[in-house]
Amino acid sequence: MKLIYGTYVILFMLCINLEADFLDKGTIILGRPTTNSITANVLAKDKIEFFVEYGLSSGNYTNKSENYTTSFPEQVELIINNLSANTRYFYRIQYRENESQSFSTSQEYFFQTQRAKGSSFSFTIQADPHLYDKKGSSGLMKVSMENQAKDSTDFILDLGDTFGDDHNPTTITDEQVKKLHLDYLPFFGMLCHSSPLFLCIGNHEGESGYYLLQTPPDNLAVYETKWRQKYYPNPFPDGFYSGNTDEEELGIGKPENYYAWEWADALFVVIDVYRYYTANAKPQKWDWTIGDKQYFWFKNNLETSKAKYKFVFAHHTLGQGRGAVSTAMLYEWGGWEDTKKTKWGFSKSRPGWDKPIHQLMVDNGVNIFFQGHDHLFAKEELDGVVYQEVPMPSDSTYEIGVLANADAYTDLTMDGAGYLKVTVSDPEVKVDYIKSYLPQDETDSLKNGMLSYSYTVKSRSNSIEEEITMRNIGLEQNQPNPFNHFTSIDYTIQEAGNVQLKVFDAMGNEVCTLVNEYQQYGNYSAKLDAEKLHLPSGIYFYMLQIYNNILTKSMILRK
Repeated sequence: MKLIYGTYVILFMLCINLEADFLDKGTIILGRPTTNSITANVLAKDKIEFFVEYGLSSGNYTNKSENYTTSFPEQVELIINNLSANTRYFYRIQYRENESQSFSTSQEYFFQTQRAKGSSFSFTIQADPHLYDKKGSSGLMKVSMENQAKDSTDFILDLGDTFGDDHNPTTITDEQVKKLHLDYLPFFGMLCHSSPLFLCIGNHEGESGYYLLQTPPDNLAVYETKWRQKYYPNPFPDGFYSGNTDEEELGIGKPENYYAWEWADALFVVIDVYRYYTANAKPQKWDWTIGDKQYFWFKNNLETSKAKYKFVFAHHTLGQGRGAVSTAMLYEWGGWEDTKKTKWGFSKSRPGWDKPIHQLMVDNGVNIFFQGHDHLFAKEELDGVVYQEVPMPSDSTYEIGVLANADAYTDLTMDGAGYLKVTVSDPEVKVDYIKSYLPQDETDSLKNGMLSYSYTVKSRSNSIEEEITMRNIGLEQNQPNPFNHFTSIDYTIQEAGNVQLKVFDAMGNEVCTLVNEYQQYGNYSAKLDAEKLHLPSGIYFYMLQIYNNILTKSMILRK
């Protein structure tokens, strides 16, 4: 049940068996904060009547919603509009179970509207709770959520493998998937009454294009999407958020699976690496894709944003596999067929696309790419972009490499369970790894809530803009084209450096290297002798590279 009353919208979800106050009757989980609104969901185990009162200062509630009634398992969705930007609001819930009772009053909670440019703020990130299988500990998950609640951040991002389990995708039922989503309400309810929740889709959510095609509407992907949308408010395009505008069938509508927004000096982009592959349940190599529409949406967001800091979030670079930098070189993400960079496949496999995903992030000043999937803390860097693996909030083994391939990372790896707290300020971004421990596992040196590791990054926007200007390169169409013997390739470089000009066949195999030398800025021309190389007729690609800039074009050989 969705209700929009006048200028108000708030979303509440009820949790069961939580401690004290309103949390015995319901959970408040906020979502979709904007410049002038907040969205959230009411789900109660018993029938309750409630209303919300809110204001600009603690204990002073000058605004009130209408009264509403809800009962499990139906939720009420509401929106508070006409709020002031860059403002913290305080609110509380008045509730009762029947008309003969007086209203009980909840604790005071808060929420924040969009921060102004130049403002400092913080948010938290976690990944792979896995409470639906043996990998995740519900006790430790509770501890991590309590720790994050103490941080009083503007919002939380969860990077997937949260609700679903695709180990039995053909036999899992709609009711089982519903229960998986309901089971998390008590945990998110401990934090999200004051920190709005943003969800990223994981592989075990099962929301893939492959599963969507299986006997609709009775399949895992439809179940997962439906119950996520019902109980958890994720962004959709509305003027503040950009995202997926598709209207899917089977009652899904807008799937709320990828989205972007700006907050103070930062751009946030959450992408879905699963919904657009259809070849098989676990795609390999070029079968994996984020899809044409999401790619160009992603490209446009990075290129048009003037934000000082840029963050990108996904469950994993290639959806499956392990590691970060090692996978960032490959296929749709990096363009190469192998980590040794001997075979370029991007031009052939993604015709019409400008450049691989990693290169888009490099060229547009992305500071940090956050991913989950590997169940540990790991930090790497490639071409100025930090690749940050986000730890589990719920791994009670506290051991590195047990649940993930730590050896897939070549730089810093750390054990333990917990989350990341990211603080964005004018001079820098600070990333803290906060560890979580069960009480019985604490020692003199291992304490719950301890800071295990910290680092900072600076803005790349200005340096990237200058770098792109300095390293601007131009690549012309070969002449003649088509050709039957010789063809010339003209190119321009505007900064001295090592230049490579290579030719690949239609399968991505390197045919020859026309240029591999240090050159001063200027205009250049290279000749390709097809007869000398004994090249058969067909389509070929040529690639110009200097530093991290890559341009490619195709040409036709006809004998």
